[in-house]
Amino acid sequence: MNSPQIRSEIKNDQHRYFAAMSKLPEVSIEPGYANQALQPLGPLPGFLRALLVADGTVTMALEAFFGETIRIATAFQEQVELDHDLPALNMRAGELCYFRQVELLGEHTGTCYSAATSLLNKRAIGDRLFEQLVDEHVGIGVILRNSARGSFREVIQLSSGGLMTRFDVHRTYRVSLNSVPAILITEEFPVAVFDS
Repeated sequence: MNSPQIRSEIKNDQHRYFAAMSKLPEVSIEPGYANQALQPLGPLPGFLRALLVADGTVTMALEAFFGETIRIATAFQEQVELDHDLPALNMRAGELCYFRQVELLGEHTGTCYSAATSLLNKRAIGDRLFEQLVDEHVGIGVILRNSARGSFREVIQLSSGGLMTRFDVHRTYRVSLNSVPAILITEEFPVAVFDS
């Protein structure tokens, strides 16, 4: 059981995240505009630039590039009440969503390559798929690739700094299932790890 202080910190983190997500742009980053979207972030390692605009699974790309298995370590997940409207998911303040925070860690080195925060709109996700998505040991991208063939991902924000961590850059993308916005995922990356 979490202490009252930890619960308060989690609530503050969630509030900050919901506030940021409530202000997401309505349009995604389209092909042909990746360099323009990346420019405000300044110079970045090539592989990290590619990850930030990719619409595929980050986990497999990290494994291939760094040569080690990536494991998912769940820091926190639970159903929570939104305290802001989230137009990107067609959700209103007061509705329930599923909030999940994970780290993508190198199995041998323990290096944290990325931290991800996800919001799931359970109304837009079937029960079986939802249960798979909240499995604490599997990345959402892997599950979507294997179980949600009709999913569509679109990167809708790139920004410097972290929202939930002290990492250097982050991206937020939306996953739609059968054309219905269902999941928001923010992935944060430490640039120094990608410089090596």
